Amino acid sequence: MSAPTATTSSRKQPPWRVPEGKPVPKLKLYNSMTRSKTEFVPMDGNQVTWYACGPTVYDSTHIGHARNYVSLDILHRVIEDYFGYNVLFVENITDIDDKIIKRARQNHLFNNFKASTTAVTPESIAKAEAAWKLYAESEFKAIDATAADQWVAFSEKINKDDSHRATLTAAHPKFPMHFSALQEAFDSIEQAKKSSSTTDAAAFCDANKTTLSNLLDKELSHTVSDPKVFRDLAAYWEGEFFKDMDRLGVRRPDVLTRVSEYVPEIVTFVEKIISNGYAYEAEGSVYFDTAAFDGKDGHHYAKLAPWSKGDATLMEESEGSLGIKLSGKKSSMDFALWKASKSGEPAWDSPWGPGRPGWHIECSVMASEVLGSNMDIHSGGIDLAFPHHDNELAQSEAYHKCDQWVNYFTHCGHLHVEGQKMSKSLKNFISVQQALEKYTPRQLRLFFLLHQWDTGVDFRDTSMGEAIGVETTFNNFFANSKAMIAEAKHTALDSTGSHNFRRLELDMISALKEKQNAVHAALCDSINTPNAMSELLALVSRTNVYIKDAGKNLNVEVVNKVAQYVSKMLRTFGLDGVVSDSIGFSGAEGGAAGVSVEDVAMPYLQVLSTFRDTIRSYAREGRSTQEMLALSDKLRDEDLERLGVSLDDREDGKALIKFIPAEELAAQRQAKIQQAAEKVARKEEAARAKEAARLAKLEKGKVSHLEMFRQSASAAEYGSFEDETGIPLTDKEGQELPKSRKKKLAKEWEVQKKLHEDYLAEKAKGTIA
Repeated sequence: MSAPTATTSSRKQPPWRVPEGKPVPKLKLYNSMTRSKTEFVPMDGNQVTWYACGPTVYDSTHIGHARNYVSLDILHRVIEDYFGYNVLFVENITDIDDKIIKRARQNHLFNNFKASTTAVTPESIAKAEAAWKLYAESEFKAIDATAADQWVAFSEKINKDDSHRATLTAAHPKFPMHFSALQEAFDSIEQAKKSSSTTDAAAFCDANKTTLSNLLDKELSHTVSDPKVFRDLAAYWEGEFFKDMDRLGVRRPDVLTRVSEYVPEIVTFVEKIISNGYAYEAEGSVYFDTAAFDGKDGHHYAKLAPWSKGDATLMEESEGSLGIKLSGKKSSMDFALWKASKSGEPAWDSPWGPGRPGWHIECSVMASEVLGSNMDIHSGGIDLAFPHHDNELAQSEAYHKCDQWVNYFTHCGHLHVEGQKMSKSLKNFISVQQALEKYTPRQLRLFFLLHQWDTGVDFRDTSMGEAIGVETTFNNFFANSKAMIAEAKHTALDSTGSHNFRRLELDMISALKEKQNAVHAALCDSINTPNAMSELLALVSRTNVYIKDAGKNLNVEVVNKVAQYVSKMLRTFGLDGVVSDSIGFSGAEGGAAGVSVEDVAMPYLQVLSTFRDTIRSYAREGRSTQEMLALSDKLRDEDLERLGVSLDDREDGKALIKFIPAEELAAQRQAKIQQAAEKVARKEEAARAKEAARLAKLEKGKVSHLEMFRQSASAAEYGSFEDETGIPLTDKEGQELPKSRKKKLAKEWEVQKKLHEDYLAEKAKGTIA
């Protein structure tokens, strides 16, 4: 641009006005703090602080965990990658907990018992019987006090009366699990009594594991003093958890915190809550004083679920099986910040004596240590809302002397399996590993994307079928798009002198814009992925229509534009299988990623060379055109398939080249082979059925029409027959048959006559014996 001169300096630019843009929806999240969708406003501009409750690591990860962590991963990706916020994502590992302590201790004691039991003896049988009786009396006392003493009668009734079993299960959800454990142990004990010398000791111990572990823990828990027992169990299951998360494509947190690494900070945190007047010490434990907190200085207890305030059952469950044995609480609604440890429990030093952190305080401390006195988002499963998250809020606000520690609380909905709550007792417990044996990580993620994250979801085969169908739709679209784009790149530029952006293309671009706006609106609406996915599928469908209508005049750039957008959105949702972004540049000097061209090309060139060699050989031998075409089919259906290349034949004689995973092509080919085999089988079955019907018809024609009535089972009903035809004339009393009856019999005679003639004809041909 040239500078103004003296001559031109008096000239001015015309006025410019700011464009009037269309209103754009703002991101709203369903916030459990208000039970409504509220506009998302981070505290620090584009920076977002986020804490998520991680797992209590004592058992395998199940599909319910996957529902929570995959859904949370989708929210994380959308907020960070789509809306462009800079997120600091913190997640904890609960590696100190009553469940972990009890499971680790029982496993340790049981394994020692099993190792020392080399043979089934009267002593080991007596031990198993004592364990069985203790477990039965403990678990079934409230159900049937006589169950332990009259087990055979009790178990027979349960096994025979489904309605009674269902009633007990409805009242006591863990009943089937306890019943199954007791029945297995009872059967093994009875068998051992009959032939202890031939009973395998290890199998006997395993059959009684549940009951024996319970007894051994009661008798010997105080002897377990090695901290490694508890640490090893938690470390093992933490490792398994992250293996499962990696398989599911869940991003690792930016900051991972473990309770065992924050115990000193927890002690300090508890001390301050005491000094602020909201906690008290009792018999070596420290409890949060809910009565002192609720209503004082603007504080409110049970913000998330005020209707659950006073629910002693939920409070007791949250204290843990070991915590409920502690004493000294002022109120049943008070909860432990610090638990005095007994023998057989891990312990850390504190001003109140040896102990360990309570469950709720752990998250408050770790989140506060990393994120400070306030955070933007806190997430977890809906089952944690009360009392865990409500207790977190109370103790954190008591510590920080604030009235809003968390600005947005997001809770993922429950998962049921085939309409029922998932549990081992109902035998519908599905681990992540089991789910991945049947479905791919992408299919599971698609299933969760097709259901709103904050509502309940029912895991069914039919729902998974829908997810697989959606995957197929996208796969087909991408394969076709890539093939057309690749073909266009390798086609010489040959301008016709006319542009290729007509009404069809204008309409397609207009449809793309419409769907982009619709997807954005869906994601702004509390990250409504079901609606977003629906809009993306509609866009794919619309593009397929454009491809069909455009035909040879297809504008590949338009298809590429749509495919790039759809791909970007599905990558945002985590469907590309990439867990984390790479660091640094993707290739040397911004060029290729340093892959040898020879290494990439060689498998394809080998196939090409073999095909050429065989064609030349066939030509020299004078092979037929049919054989040449068969060789071409082999190239398409076998050789290129193994390399992940699909050739789609088209009307113009030029195949469309697609790159599709080899295993997917193999599966498609196998499905075609199976369908063809099933078609042949159906055809053969139809032929067999037709032949069987023909033979049955001929068999019926064995009897002559002249003798059919005389030889029939109803012959005794008739008194006389016509000489020439054998058709009945009178009934057994000698009365002439009515005209209607005669007419009916005559019709039957005509049918049999035709059958008999057919029979004689086939017999003459020798087709039947």
